[in-house]
Amino acid sequence: MKRKHLVLLLVLVVSMLLLSGCGVPRTGVDVTAVAPAGAWQTFVVWPLAKGLIWLNERLASVNVPFSWGFAIILFTLAIKLVTFPLTITQIKGMQAQKDLQPKIQELQKKYGKDREKISQEQMKLYQEAGVNPLSGCLPMIVQMPVLFGLYSALIALGSALEDARFFWIPNLGFPHYTDGMSWIPELFNNGDYMRLASYLILPALLMVSQFFMQKMTTASTPSTGEGGAAGMMGQMSSIMTLMFGFFTLQVPAGLTLYWVTSNLLQMGQTVAVNNMQGGGNIFGTGSTSTPALATAGKTTGSVAGDSEASDTDTSPAPQRTRKQTRRQRRRK
Repeated sequence: MKRKHLVLLLVLVVSMLLLSGCGVPRTGVDVTAVAPAGAWQTFVVWPLAKGLIWLNERLASVNVPFSWGFAIILFTLAIKLVTFPLTITQIKGMQAQKDLQPKIQELQKKYGKDREKISQEQMKLYQEAGVNPLSGCLPMIVQMPVLFGLYSALIALGSALEDARFFWIPNLGFPHYTDGMSWIPELFNNGDYMRLASYLILPALLMVSQFFMQKMTTASTPSTGEGGAAGMMGQMSSIMTLMFGFFTLQVPAGLTLYWVTSNLLQMGQTVAVNNMQGGGNIFGTGSTSTPALATAGKTTGSVAGDSEASDTDTSPAPQRTRKQTRRQRRRK
């Protein structure tokens, strides 16, 4: 995928996130009494909002503390369980692409700077191996409507979340949709540092979890030199992590809680599937996934070692011969 396509995708995702709250009353609405307007609210926003209300009521009925927060976590867990088959497909696709990297590197060395030829041969290699390079996007594509819908649902719930505490978070409905980032300097200027910190912890956790999750999913593509695809993807991943962190400063904390929980569950699923498949280092820093390269390295090392050993063995011989010659001359 070209750089401009990645930038366009990033802008599209962020724009959809920012615009997904449009059409939902910003001050909140009683979704149990007010009828939805339009297909988006009917099939996505209202069902998600009612599902969260039902979970909260069930948890509150058995005296579970912070029921709204745990309702969001249980909802996230349910989503991850439903999409787990897609997650398995994603992880297997990542592993398959990792195993093909030595052959891809050979193609890059063979065709040099001919990007078009490399792309054609790479796609042919994927087809022969039965690998779909886009398989890693499936879970994200499926969950995006849920993420947009949950954002709208939290906005629609409005006042229902105003007093919803969750451990250190005073209000899962804050920051408000209309506040933007103005709440940060406002709390800082008022000296309310503890409250400010309580709302900054989740965005920080999101960025950390997003960084490690993207490292787990992109580490299988080794660097191929300056300006390579791996370097470009690494830069885009860093930019997306920063932009998502910036975005969470402007949305209700309940949505960030969903996102952080989703990332942690995704990381746990990746580790579990890799362990079941006997995978090695999940961050791809080891050489277990490329035995051919490791063997080649050992072979090269042994050849180099033999060469050095031979040089070491042969070099002293002439020196000793010269010394003997000099001694013989002196004796004469």
